[in-house]
Amino acid sequence: MSAKNLEERLTNILGRDDAVVVSISGKWGVGKTYFWNEFKDKLTSKKITSWYKFNKKSTGQKTAYISLFGKEKISDIRTDIFLQVISKGGYALENLKKLLKGIKVPYINTSALITLLDNKDFKDVIVCFDDFERLSSSIKLEEVLGLISELKEQKNCKVVMILNEGELESNNKETFAKYKEKLIDYEFDYNPKPSESLDILKSKLATFTDYPLEDYLTRHKINNIRIIDRIINALNDFSFIQPYIKDAPEVTTEIVGSIIEIAAINAQVSSFSDFIEYVCKRSLSLELEETDKFIEDKRFEELLSLIDGDDFSRAYFLQSDVASELIKYCQTSLVNEESFIRIVEPRVENQRLYSVHRDIGVKQNKHLYDMSYGIDVHISDLRKILEKERSGIIITGSVSPPPKVFLDNIQTLEDLDSKNKEKYHDFAIECLKEFIQGNLDWMKNAGFDDPQKILDFDVKLSDFYKECIENNHQEAVNSIEKIIILMRDEENCDYEQRAKHLSQLSQEKIKQHMLDNAEYLKGIHKFLYSYGHRTEFAIYVKNVVSVLRELSRSKNKNHAHKALKIVNNLEEDNKISKP
Repeated sequence: MSAKNLEERLTNILGRDDAVVVSISGKWGVGKTYFWNEFKDKLTSKKITSWYKFNKKSTGQKTAYISLFGKEKISDIRTDIFLQVISKGGYALENLKKLLKGIKVPYINTSALITLLDNKDFKDVIVCFDDFERLSSSIKLEEVLGLISELKEQKNCKVVMILNEGELESNNKETFAKYKEKLIDYEFDYNPKPSESLDILKSKLATFTDYPLEDYLTRHKINNIRIIDRIINALNDFSFIQPYIKDAPEVTTEIVGSIIEIAAINAQVSSFSDFIEYVCKRSLSLELEETDKFIEDKRFEELLSLIDGDDFSRAYFLQSDVASELIKYCQTSLVNEESFIRIVEPRVENQRLYSVHRDIGVKQNKHLYDMSYGIDVHISDLRKILEKERSGIIITGSVSPPPKVFLDNIQTLEDLDSKNKEKYHDFAIECLKEFIQGNLDWMKNAGFDDPQKILDFDVKLSDFYKECIENNHQEAVNSIEKIIILMRDEENCDYEQRAKHLSQLSQEKIKQHMLDNAEYLKGIHKFLYSYGHRTEFAIYVKNVVSVLRELSRSKNKNHAHKALKIVNNLEEDNKISKP
């Protein structure tokens, strides 16, 4: 039942004079208690005339709220009811003294005082019992239900019970099922609409207010206010990113959607690592077409469904840089703003460039079909865009538009404005040189045809590319990280180039790197295992082995032990020659 419908029914039922018991049951976190607090505030604002034992006053309906959590004895509950009823009923201290006058006992048991209140004292007072599923084992549920029956039958009282029937202890479930038919007059299953749950917390959302969060919650049937609260907290924690993405709607959709999805999962999972492991195994079973061997976990499947998309896109998303950063946030409650901004900024720039390419496409379409769009205007428009963006308009990777589009645009200008053909050609060379220098790693990737298409544009570009590679390798010998990369053959260059640059390392430098960097020494071991006998690397191998033998004789037993072990291993496997 939605919040609106429940409010209408309760208003009607509790507005009558008859004693009644109403139960409101609902799942954990849907906001049952919050709903009651909001509803009772509306009740108390309605003015009616009520008579009390000693005072007459105009007032609205009043409520007494009894949480069963923390109560250890039934007498605690009775005392709580008594104290709340007399405070709601307008008793003053003197009136209470008059009520107790003549009772000749050494002390007063306040839990028994409830019996002194008559039906009029409970008029317009609704007693609400909450947290049945957290009832102490020291109190029997029968006692609480008996008290509710007493309030209804003997005090003509209206009682509201708030509980999650499915979460009652097993013995209490049986007891509740046994008594509820005779005790409860109206049973309501509180299941608010996601929009109603969001309305409760919407005022907390300080950022991304235009994002259709309600659509996401409705689509995934999320009405748990604790989950929604976690989502809103996450969105607020990442408010710093809004200025970076506000002008990039597609990126905003991706980033905000990712925050919501990860936060929704995090609110319901005890271990994100277990969930990720499950998704990886699931994805592998799909790739290998071995789904029959994979055991599905219903709980993890429900969480996975919170990510929009198909099976493969969900698995891919969870391995993405955005998701990884968000998961770290969930695990530590700390936001690495600098890292997240570094992840987002390239996406924003790519969207901007896509917009530029779309603009070019619009102008090309006008050039073909719009009779009022002149050739000179098209030349001017296209030239201005290319001059403004220069090499930045060339987008790398396996996404469209490919770098070749830049060359096509240059060709268009040359065809339409042939008298300036040489000018456009030289401009293109300048831009492509800028691009090559800033994207050497991409250019070296032989998996794409685009790098070669760029080099084929003009012979000058091939020479320039070789020069850049040479300079890059020259810089490599001054960087331990790049030296390791050269040894691993991750530069995609031939043996002679690698050998040339590695041979420039002096024995003194090699020794220092071995002593300072464990990854370098490990890389040396693997390198000698693979290339120890190759003639191209003879100089570098000779220098490295010489340093290892020197260290194996070192007075530092730690240095000597490690170096000797490596040398012996390589000699035994005939990877290097013995002296």
